[in-house]
Amino acid sequence: MAYHPYAIAFPAPAFTLRSPDFTDGAPLPDTAYAAHGGESPALNWDGLPAGTRSLVVTAFDADAPIPGGLWHWAVKDVPAAPGGLGRGARAGVPLVNDLGVAGYSGVRPPAGTGVHRLFVCATALGVPELELPPGASLAMLHILMIPHTLGRAILVGTSTPAS
Repeated sequence: MAYHPYAIAFPAPAFTLRSPDFTDGAPLPDTAYAAHGGESPALNWDGLPAGTRSLVVTAFDADAPIPGGLWHWAVKDVPAAPGGLGRGARAGVPLVNDLGVAGYSGVRPPAGTGVHRLFVCATALGVPELELPPGASLAMLHILMIPHTLGRAILVGTSTPAS
């Protein structure tokens, strides 16, 4: 059974999230693969819920061969401007991901682990800035988003093990 990390998440109305770099369920672009680098994919959103003042954007590998999966990207306080983020965007405040990088870390699964799904999620918030304590974990990020969440959009890209 394939694990869907948002199946039990705090419910939120959906809006639209797309990427000019890949389609939902399709492979991520080559630029997204560098193991300790790479560029985050470009993202476009529309239909943001009324009252949206900022977004949190995350990317989670639900198929990583470790308990709990692997967070490749988290950025908060992304302006709720129409349009979205360009490839390798620097908008918002990057948080430290599970690989110890404040920003996006590329996706290249280890050999023998099959195809991985990267869940790219944009969460619309009703606050311009989400206050986090220093050194807050990504779990704390998700907890503190709950009372401010207005909507959520998910786009899934796939990646294959290095050869």
